[in-house]
Amino acid sequence: MNVKNYVNDYSKCGLIFLAFVAIFVFAMFTPENFANYQTEVIFITLVSVIGLVLIYVFYKREMELHKVALVMILIFGLLMVFMTPPLSFIDESAHFSRAELITEGSFYPEITDNGIYIEDYFFNLRSSFNGVTILSEGNNYNTPITDHKDYWDWTTSSPFYSYLFSALGILIAKLLHLTAIWALYLSRIANLIFYGVVAYFMIKIIPKFKLPLLVFSTMPICIAQVSSPSYDAFILTFTLIILTYFIKMYLGEVDKKNLAIFFISVLLISLIKQPYIILSLLVLVIPFEDKQLKKYSLITIIVLFILTALSVSSLFTSLFTTTAVQTHNTTTVSNISFVGQSRYILSNPPIILTLIKDMIVSIPDLFLLKANFFHYTGYKGIKLINVLYILFFLGFSLFYKLDIELEKKERGILALIFLIVYVGIYAIFYLTWSPVGSTSILGVQLRYFLPIIALLPLIFSAKYKKIEGKEIYIFTFIIICLTGLFLLPITHFY
Repeated sequence: MNVKNYVNDYSKCGLIFLAFVAIFVFAMFTPENFANYQTEVIFITLVSVIGLVLIYVFYKREMELHKVALVMILIFGLLMVFMTPPLSFIDESAHFSRAELITEGSFYPEITDNGIYIEDYFFNLRSSFNGVTILSEGNNYNTPITDHKDYWDWTTSSPFYSYLFSALGILIAKLLHLTAIWALYLSRIANLIFYGVVAYFMIKIIPKFKLPLLVFSTMPICIAQVSSPSYDAFILTFTLIILTYFIKMYLGEVDKKNLAIFFISVLLISLIKQPYIILSLLVLVIPFEDKQLKKYSLITIIVLFILTALSVSSLFTSLFTTTAVQTHNTTTVSNISFVGQSRYILSNPPIILTLIKDMIVSIPDLFLLKANFFHYTGYKGIKLINVLYILFFLGFSLFYKLDIELEKKERGILALIFLIVYVGIYAIFYLTWSPVGSTSILGVQLRYFLPIIALLPLIFSAKYKKIEGKEIYIFTFIIICLTGLFLLPITHFY
């Protein structure tokens, strides 16, 4: 790249970035959001400088993709960790309480009519529900961590291993005698670092498909999830591993070690959300030269399906959770039963058509109108960010020329896997989250589809794609979207 083109490219990207920052500010503006405009001005200036510096550094130094990913994940992740008010991420109060229980040695939540008996030092963090931030005068977020207990009405019962890193963060806060807010911060940071380090090494070792893996790993919703104590950080981290080892084996690196890593990763996330077991069928796309390995792989798939099926039954579930239902909340509807819902479907087959219609009609809400990064709604400008990123990711998937091309049949298999998992997620939520006899499916959120959304660049990896190179513009749009993500809580809360 000569100096003239470098200057032109950097200038264009810088101007595009600043233009979108201005658009975000305008889209998020309300008299209430900017009542304390001095704070917003400081943060908008800070993130603008960070964005411009990142664009400059990435292309002046021409950093390797795995380093670019790590820098973006950590910088924007840490901004989200410290500036998103306590318990403001999606279901964060449930995820934090689950991680806290693990630090107390309770791997299986003990549910009572009053809720979950748990150390109550973090109860004050609920002040964020009333708009209290770390910058608010008189906030009570720095109360000491004590062993006093009380009842909390909201936790999850997902496999304990999905919270080990966030629990480690809380445990460090306890050992260092820090305050409640730091227990939350460190639980967020532990997940973020785990995800960032794995993303770094996966993008580094994957022989091809590096840029799409970077684009996926830096999606705004991914950064939001891994900056919280949520088990979604675990799922997303192992999704990167699954994709990496799938690509490695597709390109010829098929051996027992790679197959073991792939299948173990699939199993671990499938015990959290059962439809992900379908990802094990990715091996059907892999060209096996060793027939014995192919035979073992098919047997392993059958075993994984059996284990996953048992995970929703009392026979196997007790090893990991207390119930197949993924959450416990004393305020939720009680008429929820896996067996009861299954019987209802068998006795009323036409309901399947109603549910399919509900799945189709809910697409705009799922991916755009009601897609959210936080536990609360009403964020001004969030639809703009959703539209912007959807257009960017679809444009990248459809038109960017990849360094790997799958045959039409192979892309068809990936598309079928995508569809089965997509429908499966709706099915599991109808069976385990929606009241018996419901004509709609409750609880489905965009984040549950991320492991299959990562397949889209491969599904659309057709030979007609023309756009290649231009990484500077791709990085710039990633930074733009992550900047918009950061500005959402800043303009909403501060």
